[in-house]
Amino acid sequence: MTHALTVEAVSKSFGGIQALKDVSFSLKTGGVHALIGPNGAGKTTLVSVIAGELVPDTGRVLLDSRDITSASTHTRARLGLGRTYQVTSLYTGLPVRRNVELALIGRDAPRLGIGQLLRRYRPASFDREVGDILDDFGLADHQGVLPSALSHGDRRRLELAMTICARPDVLLLDEPLAGLSHADAETLVGLVAERLKGEIPILLIEHDMDAVFDLADDITVLVNGEVLKAGTPEEVRSSAEVQAAYLSEDDDL
Repeated sequence: MTHALTVEAVSKSFGGIQALKDVSFSLKTGGVHALIGPNGAGKTTLVSVIAGELVPDTGRVLLDSRDITSASTHTRARLGLGRTYQVTSLYTGLPVRRNVELALIGRDAPRLGIGQLLRRYRPASFDREVGDILDDFGLADHQGVLPSALSHGDRRRLELAMTICARPDVLLLDEPLAGLSHADAETLVGLVAERLKGEIPILLIEHDMDAVFDLADDITVLVNGEVLKAGTPEEVRSSAEVQAAYLSEDDDL
């Protein structure tokens, strides 16, 4: 079994507070690996280490067997690490179609800033690809609309579409369902399941347990900065340790 992303014995402290302690897991090629845990478990710190925003005190991060522990966020992006954020990040002054076009241009010229991308703007060269992406992500009817006029669910789908434009080798989905209505969450989960799962290895950080158990092939549970349990959804669901330490009655396992 090959691994698209590997975290090896990562530890990170802030002053006297240990946020992560010897955390290890692997994301299988083509799989969906969910990272779950209560608030304060260390998920945000771990994602920041994987994304390159923080350097661990000890341990390594490997992208397709390549050590990227000390690489910058931009270097990781060029090497194939894509990421969505808890708060959407879009070109708010440009319509939906232009957002997707700029994401495609940026794929081929990742070092360019927004001004340079706009100067390179050649819409005709991306017409078919943009149309396919807008259709796939349910945004074709909104292509002339500014992101600020979209629903929160539509903005999430647009951000995901733009991330996919870069053709990442590994995708970090950081709480993609945060703030979504039940209907929008179901739509996004269906999109990930049908459009992305099996095509791109995904590390999913999510509080919605229904989505986690619907999408994940493997789950790592963090509590107090340590791995409490790692295994299949069935193993995690049935774990007395996990239920006692994390999964409350409201989580409806």
